[in-house]
Amino acid sequence: MTANIVHLINIKRLRTLLFISLLLYYISDAGLKAQTLSNAGYIDKGDSIEFVFGQQRLITIGTVEILLEKRINEIKHVNVAGDFNDWNPNAIKYQMSKAGGTLFKITVAKGSLGKTGELKQFKFVLNHNYWVEPPAQATNKFKGKDGNTNLTVKL
Repeated sequence: MTANIVHLINIKRLRTLLFISLLLYYISDAGLKAQTLSNAGYIDKGDSIEFVFGQQRLITIGTVEILLEKRINEIKHVNVAGDFNDWNPNAIKYQMSKAGGTLFKITVAKGSLGKTGELKQFKFVLNHNYWVEPPAQATNKFKGKDGNTNLTVKL
């Protein structure tokens, strides 16, 4: 084979691999988005809760919408604050770890959040200062008497 033919074959293989990778990414991304409609911000792991931030493309802080992927490098810390930690945005125990891309995660034992069956409220806090509003499509939102809307998790 000539060098040109080998080069064309390699380009076709690379395109095929890229297409398959993108397809798998979108399939897994769609699965995550479908899950977040009813359990926005967390995954129930049985005896623990895995809090997950960064699945959504847009986030809202106050009334400002932000494209997460464009501002991800500005986010140095993501914390979970809720009624289980007196809404403390600086609690080291609830500081999340970067899990790749725009995702941050932390797994917390249910017992440290409260009692079985309790409904707990929480929000994500960026850089100890910026409180992220729940996604519009989240069904596990609760608007309190104080006017704040938080995410909820049932233990």
